Amino acid sequence: MIDRKGIWAKLQSYRTVILFGFALRVALFLGAPSLCHTLERRPELSTPLTSIRSLKEGVYIYERGTDPYDGGVFYHSPIYLAFFTYIIPASSYFLTTLLWSLADLASSIALINIWRAKSGLTDRTRECLVSALFLFNPYTLLSCLARSTTSLDNAILLGSLHFATHGQALPATLLLALATHTSLYPLLLLPSLIMILKQNTQYQQESSTLTSVIKYISSFAALVGVNFFIADSSWIEQTWGVIINVTDLTPNVGMWWYFFTEMFDHFRTFFLGVFQLHHLIYVAPICLRLSDDPLFATLVLVGIIGTWKSYPTLGDMALWAGFLGCFPEVVANLRHPLFTLTVHLYTSILLPLLHSLWLLTGTGNANFFYAATMVYGLNASLAVVDVLGAGMRVQVKKKATAMLLQEEMKDHNVDERADIKVIDKIWDGQGWSVVQFTGSLS
Repeated sequence: MIDRKGIWAKLQSYRTVILFGFALRVALFLGAPSLCHTLERRPELSTPLTSIRSLKEGVYIYERGTDPYDGGVFYHSPIYLAFFTYIIPASSYFLTTLLWSLADLASSIALINIWRAKSGLTDRTRECLVSALFLFNPYTLLSCLARSTTSLDNAILLGSLHFATHGQALPATLLLALATHTSLYPLLLLPSLIMILKQNTQYQQESSTLTSVIKYISSFAALVGVNFFIADSSWIEQTWGVIINVTDLTPNVGMWWYFFTEMFDHFRTFFLGVFQLHHLIYVAPICLRLSDDPLFATLVLVGIIGTWKSYPTLGDMALWAGFLGCFPEVVANLRHPLFTLTVHLYTSILLPLLHSLWLLTGTGNANFFYAATMVYGLNASLAVVDVLGAGMRVQVKKKATAMLLQEEMKDHNVDERADIKVIDKIWDGQGWSVVQFTGSLS
């Protein structure tokens, strides 16, 4: 007799979801290589800083004894250069297929562990949902098939957050330093990462903020030494320098490339400063305002960076969307999730269409594609604002419930990490509105 309950229990395991995600990626890599090679050329999925084609070219030049950073066409970190030269050859389609598939699996497992640490619960259904939201997100899947190094950067960053939520300062800071070396902007997440560490009881007993900063600086300095061992000093200008100065104006889904194409040279330095400071100014206020929930502060910062960095891809939005799956209470309080999803669907059609009209058929111009990127960027920005507002509404609900319904909370066994459905039930039963309490609780 078939044990249906046993089969259903296995299907509800996150391991099954991960296995399906891995099998799907390998099947597409091996069964549709022409599709993968086509995706490698898409500006929505790869930039000059994350392209596998650029990486292959750099490795080829490096293997022949020439500095790949001299030509002005290679912008990857020396760490990636050495890794894909000596460990996994960039020219090996099969090995890179396994690497990118495993990177997405590692990201999924990290997200599950982050959710467990955040909620203090082990829920099969929620674990499957968190894993599936990341692995089967079209942006995640397409970035993997394009073999954009964004997928590897995301895995490194999520690994850092995983260790931070478990109070392990050394691997958390080491991986954050590595992510900073490969894509620079994760440096802005250092304050929120340390705040996450400080919330962990194990960390409070074994370490301090200063110690964590020293560990990060030491890891960063050690990686700088490794980079200098691999290549001479020209790598700085051709990696971090390109990210900061935006010297390569290849079209992408960001807001920068067209703006600086049209920019007069004598205004360029000023607006570079304005655009780069646009990331920096959010760090302090968000970390201060959300100091009681640093993991949520990290979510907001990841969304801002993924939208406004100088060379974004759809894989950056995939990271943010997957991370958002760890906050079901925030998702439940979003104002316009349907609008956000439909506009993402709209831009996913519009971006390749207008890019084709511009560069393939010649019936359009650069304004066509840039208009689509502005729609994408505006929608992503509105989504981040919506998530921030939803998170603050959740905080208000929890604080009001804790202040005004202490006895009823005890009856429902509600604590700081309670299921948001219980709090919503209490809230709705009283007929309260969030705006009634925002003034007194701020």
